[in-house]
Amino acid sequence: MPSLHTRKRIGVYLNENKRRKLNFDVFEELCRNHGYDVIEVDLTKCLNSQGPFDLIIHKLTDLLIEAGQDLASHHLVQRLQVYLDTHPFTILLDPLPALYTLLDRFQSYRLIKSLETQQQGVSALFSPPCVELMSKRSDMVDLVRDRLTFPIICKTQVAHGPRSHEMSLIFNERGLKDVTPPCLLQSFVNHSATLYKIFVVGPQHFVVKRPSIRNFPLGETDQTTIFFNSHHVSKAESCSHLSQTPLYPDVLPPSDDVVRQVVQGLQDALGMSLFGVDLIVDTQSGRCAVIDVNAFPGYEGVSEFFPALLSHVDKLLNNSKESPSALEGSPDVPTCEDRKMDLRSLPEPCKRRVGSTSYFTIAFSADC
Repeated sequence: MPSLHTRKRIGVYLNENKRRKLNFDVFEELCRNHGYDVIEVDLTKCLNSQGPFDLIIHKLTDLLIEAGQDLASHHLVQRLQVYLDTHPFTILLDPLPALYTLLDRFQSYRLIKSLETQQQGVSALFSPPCVELMSKRSDMVDLVRDRLTFPIICKTQVAHGPRSHEMSLIFNERGLKDVTPPCLLQSFVNHSATLYKIFVVGPQHFVVKRPSIRNFPLGETDQTTIFFNSHHVSKAESCSHLSQTPLYPDVLPPSDDVVRQVVQGLQDALGMSLFGVDLIVDTQSGRCAVIDVNAFPGYEGVSEFFPALLSHVDKLLNNSKESPSALEGSPDVPTCEDRKMDLRSLPEPCKRRVGSTSYFTIAFSADC
């Protein structure tokens, strides 16, 4: 029997810092004025009693990282997954498997490389060579000689959180001693201290120019390793010594065709609506390189973000209106008390933390 509710319901899961930076309360009020109910999702409580939800907007990246090491965080993620499994018409912005890909630089750079190989003939897009290091290797110098060129930029494997912004520039083989695995080593590409951030919102995208790292001589030099935080270099207000440069000749920005090619390729591969792409233009060749992809970025400098997001939400909910509504519920949805979780579903770090059956039972007996 159809619900008495007629307004579509949007769930929101954002931490306080993300909500404040985006001023997301403004968007929620925009949604309410547009005829939607907006509910703040609390994963510590039964979702069946908070819903039903037609669509959920979230940034779960912090929680997904914690879930690999912490049982309580894994419990929260699993609670959301159970709800989605039992409410198949609830739309999630964005899908969890795609987020797992972007949280791991090894996986995301393989994806970026695949975009290059899919192009026919000579492409304006390329992926700088890189090497994945899970541990210190006795053959690391030979590996670098074979696959990379100096300077080299070193990034952590985990692509989210404060430590993910800690990077280093390595200029010679002696500097390889500064590498701390697991990490990704990548040939540095001179790009005249200019970064192009592509902010994607569903079918729309916006290009914002940002400062970046200055050019360096190619090949080995005596320069000692430079350690830096990428946030201090590439934010709009950044004033880092690494981005202070002489006057470079103007570099043409990425063409609209290249930007569309990158955005479409990533959307096809990930099925995501809210993500950012970092593009640079090789000073020497004029070709574009994708150097990072991140989920639900800050959208700084995109004044049209809220209207674009509302337009995308409208489209998604209107396209799904002929499907069974989330508001109608399902007789097969279990109550909070009915569903227990299986120890086999836990990731290995969490399994090792479970010391006894009684602990597991207490942690999960009230899941829904």
